[in-house]
Amino acid sequence: MNKIHCSLNYHNMELDKVESFCLGVKAGYFGHNPPFTVLPLTELAYEDLIKDYVFTRAAYVNGGELQKGPFLLAKAALMEATDSLAFATDKVAKGDAAIITLAGFEPTKTGNSEGVKPGQCVVTVKRGIAGELISNCALVTGAKHYGCIMVEGGALPDWVTISADGKIVIDASEFTPGPDPSKITGAQFDLTDQREKHFTGLKHDATYYFYYYAVNATGVGPLSEVVSMVCW
Repeated sequence: MNKIHCSLNYHNMELDKVESFCLGVKAGYFGHNPPFTVLPLTELAYEDLIKDYVFTRAAYVNGGELQKGPFLLAKAALMEATDSLAFATDKVAKGDAAIITLAGFEPTKTGNSEGVKPGQCVVTVKRGIAGELISNCALVTGAKHYGCIMVEGGALPDWVTISADGKIVIDASEFTPGPDPSKITGAQFDLTDQREKHFTGLKHDATYYFYYYAVNATGVGPLSEVVSMVCW
């Protein structure tokens, strides 16, 4: 039997209802201490995210497609923050529907309150100074970490995969005496949290291939579609 936990259905909520829901979570979670003593973010920071959502949504409604990008980023940031409060609530509630309701969430037995693995990253690459390529990916809802693999001269070998905890995995059978990431010809790895990655000291007129993946507490999303760029 599934344990009662916070519903994450607010991700699919009608846009005009998100503000009031999140204000309810703000009042419920931050207004009851105890039992909610763990603060994934400050009340002021959460309030600012709600205001940013409201402002960018109004700009999108009035300004059209040119304002869609900022609105989607604001919504993703608000959903990520609300997820963090839902996860913290579940740890306190331990299946108690009354405590979940106190925090402003809806109790449910459907799905998994730990969320779902992040979706696939959408990657872009641009040239920087000579010998530099700069990659980036769009914000992925719920992602806590972004990894990037850059390969020189060809696509990523099929014996390279990403483990459930976000680590590079290389099939040991391909090598003797064992797996060695350095043997991926021309590969560089950037496993920092940032979405924007800078790769320098690259070869003039060489082609580089970029793969991203997003990670959260639930697991690792799929590798992105490959994006290539010739360095100058």
